Amino acid sequence: MKNYLIVLFVIITIPILVLSSCKKDDASNGDGIKPEIVIIGQSTMYWALDIPYIDAGAIAYDVIAPGDTTDLTSSIAVENNVDVSVIGDYSVKYNVKDASGESAEEKTRIVKVVLGK
Repeated sequence: MKNYLIVLFVIITIPILVLSSCKKDDASNGDGIKPEIVIIGQSTMYWALDIPYIDAGAIAYDVIAPGDTTDLTSSIAVENNVDVSVIGDYSVKYNVKDASGESAEEKTRIVKVVLGK
């Protein structure tokens, strides 16, 4: 009878210990916090006609825990339709997703190609 109780105790205790020690994987379940994008420089820029456009870029980060962030800058997707050969207004759009697949609020820079002096 003593061996039966020991076996029963082991059968019940081990799964409880294993399940309670498993860490939840936040990356696959989402943390509910969207990543953030910050445009470097002005959100509206004036650019001279026929001068090659060089975008100042943006930075992105994700808060994964209070006081703990992950740099997502290298993962930013940039959509740049600036044509410096034609006067007009163009947009540069920035977006990024975190490890759990949540997208940041897209940020846009307006580039106004104008006649230079």
